[in-house]
Amino acid sequence: MKENRKLVVLALFVLALTGASLAQDFSPKVRANIPFSFYAGGKTLPAGNYTLAVDRGSNHVAIFQKDTGIGTFLIGLPHDGSRNGLSLLTFRANSEGTYVLQKMEGPDLGISFVSDKALSHMALNGSNNSREIVIAAVGN
Repeated sequence: MKENRKLVVLALFVLALTGASLAQDFSPKVRANIPFSFYAGGKTLPAGNYTLAVDRGSNHVAIFQKDTGIGTFLIGLPHDGSRNGLSLLTFRANSEGTYVLQKMEGPDLGISFVSDKALSHMALNGSNNSREIVIAAVGN
């Protein structure tokens, strides 16, 4: 019973944080069809159509599927933006099919993401066959 109470308190806390996060200005938005499941932060997200919304002040990014409600919030770091005017998502993939979201670029926008240490070792540094996958996104 105590475990259930702790879980309910934790869920309410997360909901409160989500409400506070939504009060931020997530104005730059891009949409992308990502054809593979991938890691964003420490969470695995399924393939699908995603909207990425950026809070320029904090570099936080909300990535979500409107239809399913699946998504997460990411803490980003400033990164050089796209110089060609395109909105792009860059993933790192290894030969085992693990994809990790690394950065988001667009006009006047550049954010990179810190990966979980275990994911970084496994997907980013652990394989000589790792490759970069770039997906074009559409501005909102």
